[in-house]
Amino acid sequence: MTSQQFELSRRRLMQAVGLGAGAVATTSVLGACQAKGAEGEGASGTFVFVYPFDITVETYNAALNTGVLLTASAAAELFIPRSAILNWETQEWVPQLAESVTLDGKTLVIKLRSGLKWTDGTDVLAKDVAGTIYLQKLNAAQGTIGWDQLVSATADDDTTVTVTYTEAFTGVEHGALKAQVLPYSRYGAWMDEAQTLVEAGEVQGGPGQVALSEKIAAEDFLDEEFISCGAYKFAEVGETVITLEVHKDGLFADQVKFQTIEVQKGDNAAAVQFLLSSEVDYSTQVLGATDRQTIAGVEGLKELSTPGYDGIGLMLNEGRFPEFADANVRKAFQYVFDTEVIGEIAKGARGYYIPATYTGLPDPHAEGLFDDVELEYYTTDHAKATTLLEGAGWKKESDGWHKPDGSLAEYTIIGVEGWTDFTLSGEQAATQLTEFGLNVAYENVPADNPWGIWGSGEFDIAVRQWANPFVPYVYGSWQMAWFTDNSGTADQPGMGLPTDAVVTTTLGTVNVNDLYLTSQKGTEEEQAAANKQLGIVFNETLPRLPLFLNQRVSYAIEGPRVKAIDPGSYELNDIYFDNPIMLRILEGGIEPA
Repeated sequence: MTSQQFELSRRRLMQAVGLGAGAVATTSVLGACQAKGAEGEGASGTFVFVYPFDITVETYNAALNTGVLLTASAAAELFIPRSAILNWETQEWVPQLAESVTLDGKTLVIKLRSGLKWTDGTDVLAKDVAGTIYLQKLNAAQGTIGWDQLVSATADDDTTVTVTYTEAFTGVEHGALKAQVLPYSRYGAWMDEAQTLVEAGEVQGGPGQVALSEKIAAEDFLDEEFISCGAYKFAEVGETVITLEVHKDGLFADQVKFQTIEVQKGDNAAAVQFLLSSEVDYSTQVLGATDRQTIAGVEGLKELSTPGYDGIGLMLNEGRFPEFADANVRKAFQYVFDTEVIGEIAKGARGYYIPATYTGLPDPHAEGLFDDVELEYYTTDHAKATTLLEGAGWKKESDGWHKPDGSLAEYTIIGVEGWTDFTLSGEQAATQLTEFGLNVAYENVPADNPWGIWGSGEFDIAVRQWANPFVPYVYGSWQMAWFTDNSGTADQPGMGLPTDAVVTTTLGTVNVNDLYLTSQKGTEEEQAAANKQLGIVFNETLPRLPLFLNQRVSYAIEGPRVKAIDPGSYELNDIYFDNPIMLRILEGGIEPA
């Protein structure tokens, strides 16, 4: 597989590197907002999705950030909508509960659709959105883009919310618009308390925030219904199957073509079996190369492949191993890897792509940005790796490579238990480094809290994302490269990677902190210049070692229950954050067979 290229128009390129206009205005393209007439009129059939839910531990308390039934799944768009969803190709907002959204300078105005109701019979109102925003603001970690800058959210009337920020930049509105909106009828007391705390200057970790979080965590609402205002509502909740049915007063209920959505319980292995027997219509489970080969012959199977904005790479712990401060050592490691082999083993054909530039950016963001820059391109070259290590004072002996102080270089790469792509990538990276003569072992850490391990710096080398699957703007990649898992505090040292004075060959000593802020908040010209410089710094110093970029692959079966399944105009949307198939269901673009 060779590097995959993407053709971007100049307009799309400018958007991709954060060079949009100062104001953003978006109006609805989805038409009407709720069903008219009898419940389920015009809808029929069932659409079946697979997801690893667990009703024994998950709750109906949607004010919690984790452990809530189905709210982290792609299907959440169908029952707990947000104000808007992002079209990743155009970087434009697609209104959902909002009829329109307008960001003008430091002011965001959300105009809601009228006539929508929650399943408890109350109207969907501006106070629901404003209250949700205050809950999210209070509980957001310090340093979170957008939430740090948010000052207030005001319900001006029943359908208008005004959000103010301390400053404006590309994506500042991202968090407020993408928050899953909650009903004031259930969460109003907590919303009001959150607002009071925010207005008093409280932040995450403060005594008021901690007390409110404990109050919220004590409730599960399992004895009550899950309150929804989406096109669908919960009908039956079982241990292995959850059934959703049309909510006639919900968002886009008059547009959806399926009367029922069925969610089958299933992890990766179960998803393979469901696909083999054509028992599900759509799966976003991460399948390895062997699993993909297993299901390849299923009649009607369709692989939906989206170029990812993130990839899998390695974090080197410079705080634990000072030798990683030498950029030539990091480069030597990169030249050892056959990343095509790693990608093929971890993700299978069409499940990954090798970056066109090693600049820390996914191809859709990097295309055209470095045309006039001579960059280093990293392919497997053991001779160059040897030269770089020897130049750094390393020496290869019978028991392996020795560092400049004479000690044997020994490391362990950690992955995450149950994360198949991380495990296979880490195992293969360890194997390739070992074959080169380095002493490198591999082990998995439990899946319950790898973030804590990464942040605390309790690793030698860790499999981790590069670029950014969460923030689809260029500065998101810089955030992931230098600042995620790199707090540099005594309790959270992370990678131990300095960012205030980074030495490069081309640009001299660079303050990455300053460049990052410029890439996020500068003028259009300043953003473009900062993005180019940061790409050069990444290329020369490799703050993370990129292995490959993800092709986001999901699986659909056309024929038994569903006609054509395709992403439509959302083909670049991430399947985990702004799922294109769920959007198409809401538009009525996917129909029963």
